[in-house]
Order: sequence, then C-alpha cells, then structure tokens
Amino acid sequence: MPKLKKYLLFTFITAWILGGIGCCMGSLGSVLPLCMFMPALGALLVKADIKEMGWRLRSYKNWKYIVFAWLAPTVFQIIGAALYFMVFPEDFAPAEAFQRFMSDTEYEEFLRNGSHYAAYIADDISDSLNPLSALVPIILALGEEIGWRGFMYPELEESHGRTKGLLIGGAIHGAWHFPGMLLAGFEYGTDYIGAPVLGLVVFCFYTVAMGIISYHLYVKSGSIWLPAIFHAMINSESSPRMLLGNSHPERSVFGPVDIGLIAMLPMAACAAFLLWYQYKREQTEPENDLYADSFSE
Repeated sequence: MPKLKKYLLFTFITAWILGGIGCCMGSLGSVLPLCMFMPALGALLVKADIKEMGWRLRSYKNWKYIVFAWLAPTVFQIIGAALYFMVFPEDFAPAEAFQRFMSDTEYEEFLRNGSHYAAYIADDISDSLNPLSALVPIILALGEEIGWRGFMYPELEESHGRTKGLLIGGAIHGAWHFPGMLLAGFEYGTDYIGAPVLGLVVFCFYTVAMGIISYHLYVKSGSIWLPAIFHAMINSESSPRMLLGNSHPERSVFGPVDIGLIAMLPMAACAAFLLWYQYKREQTEPENDLYADSFSE
C-alpha cells in the first residue's frame, strides 16, 4: 500500500474512533489533544522523513514569517468579524453576549467596576497573543502539522502538482474534522442554515485556505515550526463570539468566527493571492526552482 494511503487510513480511523468515543462520552474536548497527535503518529508509522522536516526555527532568517504566523490569524479574525457584523449588524450585541458567558456575579462586578467592553476585548486579544499562553497550543498544533504539512502536502504535491495538491490537501484536512461536526456539532453547532451539509463544505473551504498559507510558510521558512505557530494562533485566538447576540444562532456558518463563510474572507483572500502568485511562477519557472532555497541553511 502506498505510504500516503496508509497514512490517511491510520490518521482518519484513529482520530475518528477517538472522536466517536469523545462524542459518546459527551466530552469531545477531552480527546481532541489525542486526535491532534494522530497525524504525527501516522507520519511515523509510514516512516516519513521526520528529521528532514526542518526543526530549526532560524528566527533571524525567518523573523518576517514568524511575525506573520503569530499575528495574521488575529488580524484575519478581526477583519472577518467586522465584515460579518457589517452584513448582520443586529447580531452585534456585546451586552447580551457578556451576560451569556459571565456569571451573574461576574457581570454585576464588571458593570460596578465601570469596565468597558472594548477594554475587556483588547485584554482578551492581548492574552491570546501572549507567547507563554501559546506554548501548549503550538505543541498540539505540531502534532497535526508534522502529518499535514510535513508529510501529506509534499506527497500530494509530488503526485498532483503544487496547486492541485494544495486543494486536495485542504479538503482532506477538513474531512478529518467531520465526525466531531456531525456527531457533536463541533465548529458550527447543529441548527445552522444548511445543516449538516453546508457546514462541511464551508469548513473545507476554510481548511483549504488555511492549508495554502500554512504550506507557504513551511516551504518558505524551511521550518515545521512556522505552520505549527500559525495553526496554534488560529486555535487560541480571541473569539468574536463575545460580541454575538443570541437572536440568530443559525447564522454560525457565516461567522463571526473565522470558520464562517463571511468571516473567512480575509484569510481566503490571502490564500487566493498566494495560490495565484504560485500558479504564475509555475508557468514561468522550472518547478524545482520555485522553492529552491526554502530548506537551505
């Protein structure tokens, strides 16, 4: 059996079994960390060349990519949420949202102290960008990135070409999340518009865009830590749900979190530009020269 097929079988079966167990227990979150390491274990199983995936961060050379990987998810999130609330202004209800996620005592103290929503949100964004709080998310994200960007994407690129490989890889990454989405309403809930099919499609759009950017960071930096940082900051970024009212939960498939069809537009635009730029270079430069210096010292 080809290495890629063996990798996908192992990664999907093990993660889906774990996800199914978590859903049956009513605690999907308790098994998610284990699921995130299945791609790395799959890569080890098929004897992928883990040592050559780029374990040096090379911060002096890669500082621009590090800054982008660290900050871009939050910037995409903020712009995407703003677009969502422009389309659905009636959903912008911070007072209602704060009452929902705070206890009555906490909310009364919040008001009594004269705290302001904007200051609270700014603090939350600042906390999400704190390097110390990102250490665990980076390690968990690395468990996925070793498998996805370190092994699967290069394999798909070799067999299908870079552009087609990126699209296929993103769809595979999205499909890996389907059990949690279908069984536990992970990502969008269960009562959104077009459920359950639309959410699966939209989430694959998101993982395609995320994969394009992640793989670009990987090949340009030559370090597996860059897609892991980007992935981790996506997972730990401040959520605009703290501004969302309760009136229209069925709109979750559109936003305001960046996995929504409207809110993902900033990331999708960035990914589309990179895909276009990459395609143009493929037409004018030998394929082997596109990233000739990516993994060089």
